[in-house]
Amino acid sequence: MREEYVFLVGSWALVFLGGCALVVRLIHQSWRKKQVREHGLPGEATVLECKGTRMYINRSQVFDFLLEVRLPGQAPYQVSLSSRMHDWNVRVMDVGLRLNVKVDPKDPQCVVVLGPVVAQDLGRFLRQGMDAMATGQVAHADPVKALADLQRMADAGLVSEDEYVRKRAEILDRL
Repeated sequence: MREEYVFLVGSWALVFLGGCALVVRLIHQSWRKKQVREHGLPGEATVLECKGTRMYINRSQVFDFLLEVRLPGQAPYQVSLSSRMHDWNVRVMDVGLRLNVKVDPKDPQCVVVLGPVVAQDLGRFLRQGMDAMATGQVAHADPVKALADLQRMADAGLVSEDEYVRKRAEILDRL
């Protein structure tokens, strides 16, 4: 009986220590992201791949991303990242989407996504995009740029989900 009691107490102690280690790790990751967000090097990234995983956090699916990161004055490089799109304030994710990022100066593989890049002249861009959608013409000859522009329109709430899906299919058919 005594051996069973010792085994039970030891097992619960291991579970408790493992839980404490997990909590410490999550707090550290959160603190590190905050530090990179505040003090990291500003850059831009382009989504090269986006694959859904079987993992969900608070009913939001986690995705594996391959990003091409570009920092001023440096050669572009690729980073693998697992995250939820919800964390990035992106409604619709697709290959070619450009993102604002911050990079840890000590570890270039540590990237924090701030959100999608917004066109500087948003009004002109939106008018062109809406005109192109109304006439059924594509605003850009480059399909990747057209997809990115369509993404920005969806993010701005100017295109319904049905319109986005229909137009995205048209652009992908051109590839």
